[in-house]
Order: sequence, then C-alpha cells, then structure tokens
Amino acid sequence: MKLSITMKVAVTFTILSLSSLALAGYLTNGGIKNYVIATTQNNLIAEGNRIIQSYELYGNLITSSKKVSLVVKPSALRIAQKNIAHEYVVIDAKGKILWNTFTQADLHLLTQMKSEIKKAFQGKTAIGLYPQTNPIIAFAAIPFSYTITVPISSVLSPLKPNFFSSQPPLIQEQSTKVVALFTRVADLNQVTLQIWMPVVRSILVATMITLMLGVFMMRWLMRPSKKIRQMIEQVRKRDFSEVAILATGDEWETISQAIAEMVTSLKNYDDVQKRFVQNASHELKTPLMAIRGYAEGLKDGVFDQEEINGILDIVVTETVRLKKLVDELIYLSKLEALEAMYHFEFTSVEKIVRQAISLLKPLAKARQIDLMWQQNNTDVLLYLDGEKMEQAIINMIDNAIRHARSRVIVDLYVESHVYIVIEDDGEGFAKADEQRVFERFYHGAQGDTGLGLAIAKAIVEKHYGMLQASQGSMGGARFVIVLSMQTGG
Repeated sequence: MKLSITMKVAVTFTILSLSSLALAGYLTNGGIKNYVIATTQNNLIAEGNRIIQSYELYGNLITSSKKVSLVVKPSALRIAQKNIAHEYVVIDAKGKILWNTFTQADLHLLTQMKSEIKKAFQGKTAIGLYPQTNPIIAFAAIPFSYTITVPISSVLSPLKPNFFSSQPPLIQEQSTKVVALFTRVADLNQVTLQIWMPVVRSILVATMITLMLGVFMMRWLMRPSKKIRQMIEQVRKRDFSEVAILATGDEWETISQAIAEMVTSLKNYDDVQKRFVQNASHELKTPLMAIRGYAEGLKDGVFDQEEINGILDIVVTETVRLKKLVDELIYLSKLEALEAMYHFEFTSVEKIVRQAISLLKPLAKARQIDLMWQQNNTDVLLYLDGEKMEQAIINMIDNAIRHARSRVIVDLYVESHVYIVIEDDGEGFAKADEQRVFERFYHGAQGDTGLGLAIAKAIVEKHYGMLQASQGSMGGARFVIVLSMQTGG
C-alpha cells in the first residue's frame, strides 16, 4: 500500500503519542496506587491512635461504677472522598487477642503480620503489605501502654475474699498492648479507579487535541513538498528554466536550492550537448562531403586522368581524418564511462613527463618549435594510470606546439599539490574561452579534431585532479595539471 509522507509522519506521530501516553498512564496508575496505599496506611495509623486513646480512657475509668464497653467500634477510613472499611485487633505481649473486630475467616491474616507485630512490641510503629507483589491487604501495627487501676484482690488471688474487713484497696498496673489494623486492597483499587478515571478522560482529551494539532502541523510542514514536486516535474519535462528557491528557512529551502543548482547544471550540460551535436555534425559532415563530392566527380568522369591521383590522395586523407575523429570520440566516451579503462599503480610523474616530451620532440623540431623542459630535479610517486596520464600530457603539449610561434615550456614542481605546467608563446585565447577550450570540437585556427583537450581533461578528472587554462606570461596559452598527493582510483 502506497502512503504519502504526510500519512507516514502522522501515523508515526500517532504511534509515538499513544505509546508515550500509555507509558505515562502506566506510571501514573502505579503512582496513584502507591499514593492510595500510603495514604491508607497513614490513616490506619491515625485510626489506631484513636482506638488507643479510647482504650487509655477505658483504663482510667475501670473502677467507675458505670459499665464501660470493652470494644471500640472502628470508624470508616476516608480516602479520596470514599469510605474504606477496616478491622482491628488488640493483642497483649503474650499474643493473646484481647479485643478484635475480625471475622473468624480473617483471623489467619494475623500470621502474616507477625514481623510487624513483633516490631510494634519493640516500641516502633510498623506498616506493611501482604503479599508484597499484588497485595491483598494493607496493615499497620501500633504499640501502646496505659496504666489500669485494679483491685488488689485481683493481684493477691490466693488470699481469702474476707481478708479485708472493708472495700479492698486499689492498685495501678502498667499494661502494654499492640493494636493491629488492616484493610483490603480490593477496596483501595476502587479508590484508585475513582481517581484514575478523571485522569484517563483528561489523557484522552489531550490525545485528541494533540492528534488534531499534529495533523494540522504535518499538513503545514509538508506543504512545500507540492512545490518541490512541481520543480521535479519541470525537470522531468526537460524544462530547465529557472526555479524559485523556497524561503522556508529549513530543510525544504536546502532541497529547493539543491534542485535549482541541479537545474542550472542540467541546463549547462544540455547546452554543451547541443553544441556537441552541432559541432560533431559539422566536423563529420566536412570530410564526408569532400569524399562524396570527389567520389561523384570520379563517377561522372569530371576529372582528367592527371587529377585522379591527387583526388584519391585527398579522399584517403579525409578518410584518415574521419577515422581519427571517430576513434577519438569513442576513446573519450570510454574514458568518461568505463572505470576498467584505468589501471592505477605508483608511477614517477617526472618519468611520464619526460616520455611525453621525447615523443613530441620530432614534431616540435619539424615545426621549428623549441620544446623546453624545466629540469628542477623534482620527482614524486603518485598512484595513477601512467599510460593515460602520459596521453593527457601528450595532447596538451601537441596542442601547444601547434599554436606556438617559437617555443613551448614544460615545467614540473611540487608544493601542496603536484603541478605540471605547459605554456606556449602563441596567440593564446580570450578569457571568456578559458573554459570552452575543454569542450569537444572546440579548436582554434591551428586545431585538429578539437578533442585533444577534452580527452586530457577527462583523464585528469578521473585522477581527481584539475586542468586549468589561462593566458600565459609569454602571451600564449598556459595549461596547468593539478594533482593531489593522494591521487588514485
């Protein structure tokens, strides 16, 4: 199923939002539950202290003629506006249950409070849960002691009842007890749910608002994508007219700027290709027209017998020129497209330059051009294709010899890069032609096929180098090959 980027972002945003809210809900639920349990335990302690006060009051009133109830009725715990039932039991130091509101079925729970009750008899209030994981009850154990006034006869039970002639005297007795209280966690879960439901409703409302805002933001953020798509469609239709850069101040602006630069490059490339087709048709048509003209003349018997040999020589010359042109075109295409054409190894740059000069010495001598080599005793080993680089240098020196008046100077030096300089004293070229000289079929009056410098440039660029053209100090053209010290394929 095909989804738009907006939909993908919206779905991703929704999943992340819901996941975050689910995690927040889980943590919030745990926090609320812990809060309810902690609050309940504190309230149990407070309720225990109320019961203790009642029993202390009972101790003070034990001798009253009025009958005092032995059991204090538990009051309901108030948690989050909800009443929570609880029970309690009072135990003496011997573990005897003195008073309790437990049912018979709940008495076994005392065995789960042993450690807390023991701690309470040591004078410390203790709280706990049973069991620790997924608890069923929450409980608290509180120690207390009070002084109770009892008849001495209850202490001196072996004495005869009529030992005292009148009312037996009273004595005070210290009594230490523990009150243990518990409530069921199931009741607390109802409180947790009561607190949690408004939170859930708030989260759901917040989720809906967030999703609506998210969809609105996604549409607003993705709005420039339509204009980007229009730009790409324009390029697809080979319309290389200028495109407007989106002034959004973000990645969309960067993308639109990159597309604008691509359109400019494609326009330039398209112009070059058009010039190439025009030049190629012209360069190929000239020798073909000459061959055709002479062939038709020979067929029609236009030429005398004495002229035929000369005409055949012209036909052979034009055929050779045509073959050379086609061969160089094929060679240039291979240089630009086929990586397998290159075989890199560490090679002496000085050796390559010397070999190129040696091969062109006869041509320079024939044209009465002084081919000078600036011998600086500079050499460096570079990882390159020596054969291809030699061909590039030969093409450049050959071009210089054809345009020079009297001399061509070749230089090699090393700084941060390796520089190979070829300069002649010819007429040079205008500054506007400094880049056009590397175009296919561009040549001056003394030029040959117009492919030599294009081939040289393709080779140098495959070595991650640069080929620069400028007006030289001798008045002619100056070409510089710049190679990195890390040149290689």
